[in-house]
Amino acid sequence: MEDLMLALIWLGFFASVFLGWYYFLQARNKERMALIERDKDVSEIYAKREVSFRFPWLKLGMLITGIGVGLSLAMVLTLNPMWDALNKKTDGASIFAFILLFGGIAMVIAHFIDKPKSK
Repeated sequence: MEDLMLALIWLGFFASVFLGWYYFLQARNKERMALIERDKDVSEIYAKREVSFRFPWLKLGMLITGIGVGLSLAMVLTLNPMWDALNKKTDGASIFAFILLFGGIAMVIAHFIDKPKSK
């Protein structure tokens, strides 16, 4: 029974991807044909679009740095005997929390540093 359900899930997934792609192409073709029928300029459809994508190296670097700082601080704090008692109660979740906290802070800082460059 589980194999049948799994097969139906995969079949539904691939069918939805295919149908979405098919209807996208069909709508695009209808739009082009309507433009041609009305004698509109079709060259803009076939023109190559300029892609202005820049990989966010600064944000990625700041995120990795923030995660490293959070992990380092968490490891230093685990050496403290008082911290060890708290860490036993939380089962090490504090280390994960420090990583997320400093990673998030790094992303916010990177956003504000990168903001003037994008304008």
